Amino acid sequence: MHPALQLLFCLVLFMVIHISVMAACARAFGISVRTVSYGVGPTLLAVGKVQLKLLPLAGNVALKDTREETLYDDDPCLDAYNFQPLWKQVLLPLSGVAVLLALALGILGMQGWNSFTAAFGQIVHGALAPMSTAQELLGEGDAFARTHGFAAVFALLSLKLCAFNLLPFAGLNGGQALLAIARGGQPYVAWEESVTKWLLLPGLAILLAWLVAFGWYGLKAMAA
Repeated sequence: MHPALQLLFCLVLFMVIHISVMAACARAFGISVRTVSYGVGPTLLAVGKVQLKLLPLAGNVALKDTREETLYDDDPCLDAYNFQPLWKQVLLPLSGVAVLLALALGILGMQGWNSFTAAFGQIVHGALAPMSTAQELLGEGDAFARTHGFAAVFALLSLKLCAFNLLPFAGLNGGQALLAIARGGQPYVAWEESVTKWLLLPGLAILLAWLVAFGWYGLKAMAA
C-alpha cells in the first residue's frame, strides 16, 4: 500500500475509534449526546445523531452542556456533561485516547511506550522547526511505514496522535480534562471562557505548523 494511502486509512481508523469510544463512554455515564460527527466540514450524510462529514481528519462528540445551550427552567440537568461529578468530566475526554493508547501499546509493546513518551517533545520541536526537524521526523515515519505492516503503522501513528491530544490546550482532550480539574467539578466558572480562548492559540499554532510540514514533505516527495 502506498504510504500516503496508508496514512489516510490510519487517520480515519484513529478518528472513528476515538470518537466512537467517547460517544459510548458518554452514554455509559448517562450523559445526553447531541451529535456524533465523523470528520469535519460540510455534512455528507446524517443518520439520527450521527453525521458523516467531508474531511475524515477529525471528529466531535457534542454533549448536552449548559455552557453551550440554553435549557428549560424545569430541566434538572442531571444528564448534562458539566453537571457530572469531576471524575466523569475528566475521564470522558480521555476515554478515546486511553483506548487507542492501550491498543497501540498492545501492538508495539515497550517500543511503543518509548515512541509515546518521545512524541511530546517531537511534536513541539517539529512545530518550532517545520522545515527542518519536522522533515526529519516525517522522513523517519515514512521509512517506518515502508518497512512495516498496517497494524504497526497504525499503532505508531496512534501513539503520536494520542500524545498530541493529551497536550494541555483547549480543543484537545488534555485541555478539556485540565479545564474540568481547574473548575473543580463546578458546572460553570466565570473565567473559563476567556482562559479557553487563550488556550486555543498554542494548539492551533502547533497544528498549523505541522500542516505546513506535511505539505512541504509531500511536495518534496512528488518532486523527487
